[in-house]
Amino acid sequence: MKISKDFNLSLCGIFGYKIDYTLSPLIHNSIAKLLDINLCYGKFDVSPELFPAAVKGFKAMGMKGANVTQPYKTEVLEYLDCLDCQAETIGAVNTINLEPDGFYRGYNTDITGFINAVNYEFNEDLSGKTVILLGAGGAARAVLYALIKSNAKYVLIINRSFSNAEKLKKEADLWKQSLNSFTEIICSDFKFNGISEKTDIASIKGCDILINTVTPSDGNKNFADGLLSRLKFFKNNFFFMDISYSEKSSFLSNGLEEKCLKFTNGLSMLLFQAIESFYIWTGRKIEFDCIKDFLSGIF
Repeated sequence: MKISKDFNLSLCGIFGYKIDYTLSPLIHNSIAKLLDINLCYGKFDVSPELFPAAVKGFKAMGMKGANVTQPYKTEVLEYLDCLDCQAETIGAVNTINLEPDGFYRGYNTDITGFINAVNYEFNEDLSGKTVILLGAGGAARAVLYALIKSNAKYVLIINRSFSNAEKLKKEADLWKQSLNSFTEIICSDFKFNGISEKTDIASIKGCDILINTVTPSDGNKNFADGLLSRLKFFKNNFFFMDISYSEKSSFLSNGLEEKCLKFTNGLSMLLFQAIESFYIWTGRKIEFDCIKDFLSGIF
């Protein structure tokens, strides 16, 4: 559906479910203020049964853009007019933009956001690294694509559902071909089903970076506890990123924290992806340190 609009205020927002925690309105309204852009960004906490109607309303109003978070990063695809190449490849969208031709295009800025956050927080290049990735949902898809794009050496996907992890691996094997990447990918549930005792456990012991994309909830405590009991053989001095906003991850316990060289939550990734989303909507880009310093007293 082609849309036209004739008002000067750009309306944007974030779609998700149970997102009282979100910092996106604060971040984007702050960027708009710093860049002196007439943009207003709101929060749309929408239950699953109302999500289709919410997207139709968003489009009918001719809103400039939106971010999409859990649980809608894959579901939103069917409501968009077209997709950016990377978003189409991984089948997940976190940014929507009203293009000059009047059509709504989906993008994924989590990919760039993750790569930039790893470089910023750990001063590390992902190339050649051994990585354990927890989760196989929409956020994990973007992270895995970024790892393949960056030529990580080895990625182990651990998910509560082995079949979902296996499905993601099969898709990722196709991404490897398109990116001409040699990243080795295996998958497992938290009991390590599907893992070769000799070959793969040796690689896990050499884990450089642990990444959690599993959304915090009471139901994930058993997942965390079950996983941690099997990660006692982690080497010392690995990096750990939990893409949630929590100051401390539920996965950092039972002695694992002592082996972690540095932990970071998802705030840097959130800021980096927000900068890219804002650029897509407005053509204006703010420096990371500028928005980080502006919000330092709030975070």
